[in-house]
Amino acid sequence: MAAFSSALPPCMLNDSDGPSVCRVVSVAASQADRSISEKLPEISRRLSRSSTRLGSWAKQSSLSTWSAADEDSEWETLDSPRDFGSVVGRVQVLSHSRDGSLQVRDALDQAPLMDRMLLVQEMHGHTLRAMRCPHANHVLQKIISIMPQASLQFIVDEIMQYRGMASKMATHRYGGLIVQQLLETCEASQVGGLVEILLQSTVMLSRHAYGNSAIQSLLKFGLEQQRYRCLRAIEQNVGFIARSSFGVCVVAAAMEYASPQDRVWTARAVLQDPKLLPHLAQMQDGYTVVEQSVCALPQRERARACQSLTEGAIE
Repeated sequence: MAAFSSALPPCMLNDSDGPSVCRVVSVAASQADRSISEKLPEISRRLSRSSTRLGSWAKQSSLSTWSAADEDSEWETLDSPRDFGSVVGRVQVLSHSRDGSLQVRDALDQAPLMDRMLLVQEMHGHTLRAMRCPHANHVLQKIISIMPQASLQFIVDEIMQYRGMASKMATHRYGGLIVQQLLETCEASQVGGLVEILLQSTVMLSRHAYGNSAIQSLLKFGLEQQRYRCLRAIEQNVGFIARSSFGVCVVAAAMEYASPQDRVWTARAVLQDPKLLPHLAQMQDGYTVVEQSVCALPQRERARACQSLTEGAIE
């Protein structure tokens, strides 16, 4: 091998890349004696086998390293501060901060039902405060969305515990969201008392920035008798309600969810006020009510509605 090395140009002795090996072999084959030249194919085969084994070992090492990192990641997830153990007993404290609220919601999402029940139990007696909190209200919304209906009764009961609280919460920025979700999620028997109070304030709530959402949910999810009473209140006060930027959305919902006959009666109520239809046509969300009203009316009355719109446009 000394002869082999001495036969190579010095400039090639320090090359370490792949193509240099081929050049080394080529130069050696042309300059070495015949006995060395005859051994080159065997040397090349050995180099090839060594390279293959080295590549295989490197691949296995890479997979092994990735697997270990992946396993560490899984353990980090299990040891995360957002797991159930770090939340239980601290739901109240955590719920009233932004990060803590997210932590509680994550725990509710990941925990089995029995563990969820333990977390929800910690909210009992604290519903009203949570409904007014910009962070804790999201915990209540999560509870309503994932828990069985029977386990939500405590929220309704705490709202109904104080006189006037139902209407107050329905008109609250965050509390209104909770009332809306309860109407959409709970059994009718659970929210019957809550609905009765809301029905008594239909006109006021319909014109309110947050309260109108509760009336729209009632029109969509309420029992037939409840929806009928709500619709009658809207029909009798349609001029007052529809002139509000929030109330007009309630009138549109009433038209959408009403039976065909009730839709006709509501459209007639709109038409009774000669200035209402042209006024609605100029409102951002009023055109929907105009279209619904015109389409709901019989042919003869429809012509009257179109005339009202024309006269309003001229004025």
